[in-house]
Amino acid sequence: MLALLLILVVFSFILPAVVPLGTPWRLATDVSLTLIVVAGIVAIADRRRLAVALGVVGVLVVAVRWSEWIAPTGLHPSVRDLLTLCALTMLAFAVGMNVFGSGRALRDRIFGAIVLYLLLGLIWALVYAVVDVFAPGAFAGRSETGEDTTDWVYFSFVTLTTVGYGDIVPVSRIVRSLCILEALVGQLYPAVIIARLVSLEFAQPTDSTLR
Repeated sequence: MLALLLILVVFSFILPAVVPLGTPWRLATDVSLTLIVVAGIVAIADRRRLAVALGVVGVLVVAVRWSEWIAPTGLHPSVRDLLTLCALTMLAFAVGMNVFGSGRALRDRIFGAIVLYLLLGLIWALVYAVVDVFAPGAFAGRSETGEDTTDWVYFSFVTLTTVGYGDIVPVSRIVRSLCILEALVGQLYPAVIIARLVSLEFAQPTDSTLR
């Protein structure tokens, strides 16, 4: 889980600042997503069914993304994004079960809670990318960067944290609804996590209860 957390941090915050847009960014994205899928499968290996399902979808994601480098097929970018969205959603579901379920060490829960929060930001980024393909003009103020996803990662996290600088603005009704939902999740998530951790702390048996 710690390795998955580090990969997510590098992909979300470091690579967009240092990797040039275009082909280098696409290569960095494919490498990062491959590592995220592999680390995610290892992190949830104890949940066998989910790990197997994620492995199947992950193989499709990796195959589709890397086949474009070997033999370009002209596959629509939205297909890659939808497959990646499915993989990250399954991973987020499994990590959420580890965070909110029973029988986990506190350290694993904390790492998992941060991982889940970052996954939520990336999931919404992919949703925005897919919506923009099928509904051009749904956003105002976005720079044209082709298949680069840095704008969507940026917009997703400033929405999740309710910063909202106003440089990229949702215009269509469906995107506005998605942004409202993401902002609500960003506000409620820390409160839910803290409440869960506190409830676990009070649920621990004390010396007086054991006597």
